[in-house]
Amino acid sequence: MYIIAGYEGQNLDLDELQYLPEELLQEVKSAIDIVTNAALQDYQSIKESDSISLALLDEVDRFYDRAAVAQIIKDSDPKDYSNQYLISVCEFGATLGYLFNQSIEFGWLYSYPYFNSIIVHKETGFGITVFDWAVKKFSEYGIEDGFAAKYQAAINGIEDYKKEKNIGA
Repeated sequence: MYIIAGYEGQNLDLDELQYLPEELLQEVKSAIDIVTNAALQDYQSIKESDSISLALLDEVDRFYDRAAVAQIIKDSDPKDYSNQYLISVCEFGATLGYLFNQSIEFGWLYSYPYFNSIIVHKETGFGITVFDWAVKKFSEYGIEDGFAAKYQAAINGIEDYKKEKNIGA
């Protein structure tokens, strides 16, 4: 997490910060929605769920252990943009973003391509690079990080920062 450029100690209006032209902005929003919906559908084989939740994230995170990630990498052709590795990373990132975005305190700051978009905490300006978190999950470095706990740690860290800086009091 980091404080994004443009944060000046006041609540952010993400609509004002969006820099993409309207047509591209709509394309990116649509892409994230499509990937998020695909994630929910693809995760049904891991855990049946009507919606994306922290419990579903935890199940998916546990499912993708070292062996599963190694197999996905082995089976994925890097020249094929529809390979399972890329799909898994993008779906996991979109899932994380969806969970943060369920709170009105957060929102998407869209970028192109869509996987460069970040989640921003409007009150503090903290940017959360959810797709980078997903890349970490599907690499040697972050397979066992526990992303439901990492999600909660980010929420708690922001709350602690708000108390420390007397934000929103």
